[in-house]
Amino acid sequence: MKSKTYIIDRALHWAAALLLLFMLMNLSTQLHNVDWDIKGQVEHRQDAVEWHAIIGIILLLLTVVRIIFPKLSKNVIPRVKPKSRNHAFFIKTTHIAMYICIGLLVITGIAMINNYEISLHVFGIELAPSRENFFEIFPKFHEIHMLLKQAIWWLIGIHFVGILYAKK
Repeated sequence: MKSKTYIIDRALHWAAALLLLFMLMNLSTQLHNVDWDIKGQVEHRQDAVEWHAIIGIILLLLTVVRIIFPKLSKNVIPRVKPKSRNHAFFIKTTHIAMYICIGLLVITGIAMINNYEISLHVFGIELAPSRENFFEIFPKFHEIHMLLKQAIWWLIGIHFVGILYAKK
């Protein structure tokens, strides 16, 4: 039987993974591909951006807890045994890249909502709109955010291929 520590670690992993996929597939679609006339443009944008921000911050917190949890745990969490030194390097590099990418997605997301053209409320904090910043600053962070979104998809794919490699 698996230890409680292992079960908590796996629960944190899969909760973060599912939130990330939800954000990439559902919330991203809601932000970019939905007919805004259904709710009204401003209200739809506020709701979509606010949900995206809240889930993103929760994902970041889960990721931080997942990184810290094994260090605080008294039990050793069983991990995949690398097949070689290169494999161990590949595993570590992929995980670090994923963590950095998630962090940068949150940072660029925060930068975008701080320079948005409509008023937003995230965790009860009202963010004032700035039309000037929306046209000058927002596009720069949006471009980086979209590149990071592509990067996280690639990293998820690499992670999945690495799992298949480790299991063979």
